[in-house]
Amino acid sequence: MRKILLIFQNSILRNKLAIALAISAAALMSFIFYEKTNADAGVYTEDTVSVGIVDSDNSALSENLGKYFTDSLGMEAIYENYDILSTRLIDRQISAIIEVPRGFESSAISGTPEKLEITTLDDYANSAFIEAYINSYMRGVSVISQAADNNAETFSKMLSSQKAPNTVTLAEANSQTDKRVKTADAYDLSVGFMLMVISGITVFISNQILVDRQLGTLDRMKCSSLKSSEYVIGISLFGVLCCTAANLLFNLFAYSIGGEMPVPLWIALGANELFMLFSVGLAMLFALLVNDQRSLMTIGVGYATIGSMLGGAWFPIELELGFVSNIAKIFPQYWLMDLLRKYPDDPNFNVLPNVCILALSSVLVYLVSAVIFTRKNA
Repeated sequence: MRKILLIFQNSILRNKLAIALAISAAALMSFIFYEKTNADAGVYTEDTVSVGIVDSDNSALSENLGKYFTDSLGMEAIYENYDILSTRLIDRQISAIIEVPRGFESSAISGTPEKLEITTLDDYANSAFIEAYINSYMRGVSVISQAADNNAETFSKMLSSQKAPNTVTLAEANSQTDKRVKTADAYDLSVGFMLMVISGITVFISNQILVDRQLGTLDRMKCSSLKSSEYVIGISLFGVLCCTAANLLFNLFAYSIGGEMPVPLWIALGANELFMLFSVGLAMLFALLVNDQRSLMTIGVGYATIGSMLGGAWFPIELELGFVSNIAKIFPQYWLMDLLRKYPDDPNFNVLPNVCILALSSVLVYLVSAVIFTRKNA
């Protein structure tokens, strides 16, 4: 343990610029987040809002959905077929069409509710808060389902006895949702920037390992009591803690001022930590495969740029072409941003596949690095 700490301390002394970069990045991300969440935005102020509902389930739950919009939100809910509602949507007589699929109530009782499809025009200010209200409604349905322990009779009784929340004005609803939308956008932008920073910090780690190789430090390890595993753990510890400092400082700031954040703190920190482990492991792998600093910088910066761009750190993944989005899936950045963007829109989104892919990527890159490191220092 003492030797690991010595390697860790040595890494701190040799990479002061990386530490300064981490602290500066956390401050800059916090500033970006604060500015984006407090920026003025246009507010939709129409007096009444109507939504169309295509009810293919004809259940108590689909009926309750309409009451949620009328009784709780002061909107108008119109039940019609899709063709009639689409015409009204084009004529802007309604703001959105909500399609309730067959089996909606039974799937909700089982704990895996079918997704409600929402159709809107390109009027973001108008549709954003409707989508947010549906997400809020579905979270409530999930709570009832869990409390009913998947029992249909209990679920029905709890649903009918549930009191509607206090009616809010459209201006209040729009203001609240506008805040949530801006918070989610600001968080996405900040995290995307952080991915670039993490990649930048790992370049310093790659350079340290490469310099140790060039100076013969790794060769001299064979004649000393320092084990290869202790060297790897010491450097990895520095890289992970340095990146964690930036991640933790930013998230604590964001969650302290952001109000209703798009992703729970433990998920945000956990997913980012897995990506950091992968990045540090990849930095070690690059340093073991490349023999000069110029090539190492080119590969490191190139990977950071391409991975962040295709992974959705700079713009939404949905905007990418089909074949490009398929290529993007080989980058861990994709799975991190996919989790952070989909979770706020779907309260039942399963984070496990994304987390497993991030974890497996980290394990794989460390195993490959360990094999190469062992062979080079055998």
